[in-house]
Amino acid sequence: MLSGTAFAADLPARMPAKAPMAAASYSWTGCYVGAHAGAGWGQTKVSDPNVALFGPSITPTSGDTIGVDGAGAVLGGQIGCDYQFANNWVIGLAGDFSWANIDASEIDPFFNGKSGGPIPLHAKTDFLATATGRLGYAWDHYLLYAKGGAAWAHTKYNFDNLSNFHSGFCAVGVGCFPTASETRLGWTAGAGFEWAFANSWSAFAEFDYYNFANHAVTFTSQIGTSVPYNVKQSVEVAKIGINYRFGAPFH
Repeated sequence: MLSGTAFAADLPARMPAKAPMAAASYSWTGCYVGAHAGAGWGQTKVSDPNVALFGPSITPTSGDTIGVDGAGAVLGGQIGCDYQFANNWVIGLAGDFSWANIDASEIDPFFNGKSGGPIPLHAKTDFLATATGRLGYAWDHYLLYAKGGAAWAHTKYNFDNLSNFHSGFCAVGVGCFPTASETRLGWTAGAGFEWAFANSWSAFAEFDYYNFANHAVTFTSQIGTSVPYNVKQSVEVAKIGINYRFGAPFH
């Protein structure tokens, strides 16, 4: 027993055991670039403020409107930067651009056109763009967020089969085809969910609402007759996308 005790005393001191390393948590701080695709729904309302003008109008009074609703695909890309603070909160700035094919057509319910036929109104939004900020709450690889900011939309309009355009006759026996095209500034608000599924990759699903208010848009026929109409437009978009995130995503 004495010899065993003496031998144990000669052994080197035991090294202290190391605590297991804590698992690294995901950080949303950094910049990213990505792509998205989805569907959009547009609502356009056209009214005629020029009720005192002589000749047939598109709508009989300024209180009457033609509602044009349509849908189509959107496809585009986005770029932005995020900063995570106070452990779980994320703020960011982003811009995106979407090519769109939100096409709509409606028959004027108030008047008939050339030879008693209908007067169709067409509206097509072919791009959407935004510059937004976002605020989100993150738990590791998951981020729930809301966003809002400025929005732009480019939309083309045209009426078909008019016998004349207000008091300007297009030609004897030929219908008028007044058109308009504009890029409108408005606002957008939305919400989404993003999932970092790999070291530098994340996927998201998002819903956005765009509002472009009510203002005058000038329609011009092929003979140069121009008339302003009030146009109110809004768009809703549901989309999914993927982002590549730069930098080290863990801390």
